[in-house]
Amino acid sequence: MKTLLDALRSSAIRRWLAAGALLLLAAPFADAATLQEAADLPNRWGPNPTASDYGERYDDLFALITWLISVSFGIMLILLILPVIRDRSREGHKASFDHGSSLQDKRFTAIVSVIVFIVLDAWVLVIAVKDLREAYWNIPRDTEDAYRVEILAQQWSWNFRATGADGEFGTADDIVTINDLTIPQGRPVVFNMTSKDVIHSFYVPDMRMKRDANPGAINEAWFRPITAGNFDILCAELCGFAHYQMGAKLHVLSPEDFPAWEQDASMIAVAAFDAEDTEAQWAWDWKE
Repeated sequence: MKTLLDALRSSAIRRWLAAGALLLLAAPFADAATLQEAADLPNRWGPNPTASDYGERYDDLFALITWLISVSFGIMLILLILPVIRDRSREGHKASFDHGSSLQDKRFTAIVSVIVFIVLDAWVLVIAVKDLREAYWNIPRDTEDAYRVEILAQQWSWNFRATGADGEFGTADDIVTINDLTIPQGRPVVFNMTSKDVIHSFYVPDMRMKRDANPGAINEAWFRPITAGNFDILCAELCGFAHYQMGAKLHVLSPEDFPAWEQDASMIAVAAFDAEDTEAQWAWDWKE
């Protein structure tokens, strides 16, 4: 204690404490412009608002798990701190120690385990399975307005292919892009994806969608974008030394803008089509 008081008496420490106190006192009087700039900054403490129609399910489940774990953590801290305070060594009381092998301790452990399993594990599992069946696994395969995209992942880029006006893959008007995908807002977007080399993971955080792309297999995924704009596409699977470079951009166009873009992109694809470029002919028959 004496050492701490001596340190506080030093001029350097006093200056730092004084500066901190002044900042705290001045904070309420910051000008309105500064406060507005701070309010307009991106949210750095959580994910962006969901841009897909089933994204709220993910957010709600994530929030539920966070609250359940936080409450459980708080309860366990109390259960650990109370015995430390109650059974500590003090005047008139000698601290005791045991291995928790008594029948009472075993009953208490069993009760806590059952409560944790039912409240945390079973409850969350039921909600997660319900969301998977009703949304993530409920791929709209028979929907006429579904926009279909084939994805070929490779070290370290994303190859995208969408059908042109003929609605078939592997033809001259296929819209083929690298690390850049444009899709329509409000329509379900269904993906067929595979990998050319190693396992990759197609991850669109704002759409709350992630799906592995495995070599030798074709996996399905989907989402319906509800917000127009530009979003990030990432690889969520460690796929080699340049894994960090495997990013792409997703452009969601409004229903008014997308048809014109699709028509122009198909015309460019037809003009640039080269039947002898076998490397570009990687399309496959759509799998469901």
